[in-house]
Amino acid sequence: MEKQRLFKMGMLEKNFLVKALCDAQKSSGSETSGEVQSLINKTVNAPKGKLYLSDTEFQYAAQSLNGMRNAYLSAGRSSGGIDRVLAKLMSSKYRNVPVR
Repeated sequence: MEKQRLFKMGMLEKNFLVKALCDAQKSSGSETSGEVQSLINKTVNAPKGKLYLSDTEFQYAAQSLNGMRNAYLSAGRSSGGIDRVLAKLMSSKYRNVPVR
């Protein structure tokens, strides 16, 4: 058993997270694009909206959502939806997951 964070997401959270990860992948370059792409695939294919994140995946998700939030704020746009998704991600709890 391995401890990972469980992020229960609906369609809104899924769309925001995928959009933020795609933007982060474009701006990061080639050094982390493979890891981010695997996280995007994992997010899209999450069964029943339950996404289990390792510590590095959690860090990528949080940083990409925060970068998307900063871009929205600098453009003068509202970031209310992104704030809710980021708060939900930050409050996700650790769960024991069988090793795959």
